[in-house]
Amino acid sequence: MTTKSIPELLKRSLESHLEEADLRDDEEMRALMEKLNNLSSKVAAAKAQVLARRAAKK
Repeated sequence: MTTKSIPELLKRSLESHLEEADLRDDEEMRALMEKLNNLSSKVAAAKAQVLARRAAKK
C-alpha cells in the first residue's frame, strides 16, 4: 500500500489551484513549491530508512 506524504498532497493541491488560476505562479509560490519538494524528499528518505530498519529486524 503506497500513500502520499502530506507535503506531496499539499504540492499536488497547490498545482491544481495554479492550473485553475486560483493562485498566481510568482516567486513566492515557486519558493514554496521548492520547499515542499525538499520536504517531500526528506519524508521519502525517512520512510525508506524506517522500512529498511524494519526489514533488517526480521
